[in-house]
Amino acid sequence: MADARSGAELTDYSKVAFSADGVRQEISIDDWRNGWAAIVGGLNGKPTSQQFNMVFYVLSVLMNQNISDVSAVKNTANAALPKESFTAKQIVALLSKYGLMSGCNADMLDGKHADEFAADKHSHAARDITSGNLPIERGGTGAGTSADACRALGAMRNTGGTFTGTVYFANGTMHYVGSAGDAHFRSMTASEDIHAKRVFEAVYNDYAELMPRGEDTEPGDIIALDTNSQQEKYVKATNLSSRIAGIHSDEYGMLIGGEQVNDGEDFLEKNLPLFIPVSLAGRVHTKVIGPVNTGDCIVLSHIPGVGRAAKPCEYVDPCKVVGYAVEGDNLTEQRRLKVRVRGA
Repeated sequence: MADARSGAELTDYSKVAFSADGVRQEISIDDWRNGWAAIVGGLNGKPTSQQFNMVFYVLSVLMNQNISDVSAVKNTANAALPKESFTAKQIVALLSKYGLMSGCNADMLDGKHADEFAADKHSHAARDITSGNLPIERGGTGAGTSADACRALGAMRNTGGTFTGTVYFANGTMHYVGSAGDAHFRSMTASEDIHAKRVFEAVYNDYAELMPRGEDTEPGDIIALDTNSQQEKYVKATNLSSRIAGIHSDEYGMLIGGEQVNDGEDFLEKNLPLFIPVSLAGRVHTKVIGPVNTGDCIVLSHIPGVGRAAKPCEYVDPCKVVGYAVEGDNLTEQRRLKVRVRGA
């Protein structure tokens, strides 16, 4: 092979590569390097095929030597480098350590100014968002209008607008306002007036008022004004009472009076310790003793809070009439029977 010959062999070989009239003649290596114009020999002034072969061989060897020299220089340079890899962060740190970062334009990243990139940690004010809808999972409403936002969030409007369909309150479907305007609630408290043409389904039996309590009473007790007190108080009535107020009721269809409650307070829990719900009209289960016939007038007995049937031909002071029985029995012990309050 051409690259197997040594430099000395190449020099000796080139000196006798050409000859005049077919006779070998020494030619220096410099003549070879100076080109064809410096070469003398060949046949009739033209190189032979042997001379052509020799020229290409010499050129090949010279080229391989140059390549070998370049490779040697590269290997020497590579050998001088440290056998260690660096990250970009390490390179910057090393350059900074030796003061070699001076003049570097840190505001330019990938050909763009740093202002075009978001900071690693940053935030935006709400006023910076000028278009689009922020989804719910990112703290928005997922909508572009208040009505759509209420629907997306399952929220109620607090100003204006129209609801469509049935609107439910609390848990389940027991409390709601229907699309036709019908309202269904367990209870309702109004701080102002309520106006209605008619009221239906008050299934309880009487109309009652909360009156100032003078002692402990229970449903069915007949109640009278305490005339021995200079303040308005009501107690259980006896045959000595002169002013009957009514009957302690727990069956009222409407209850008036008492003290106003604050939001979250229970009306009865606040008022029952202070007032007695006294039936003024309607039918109430009343405490009685002795036989009672339907239609008997109920008057006061000697037992506080308990009535009895008036005896035939007995004169009864109208102020001491409790009402008349709407049901009766022949029992003698104390129990409760339904009485029409103050009925004539």
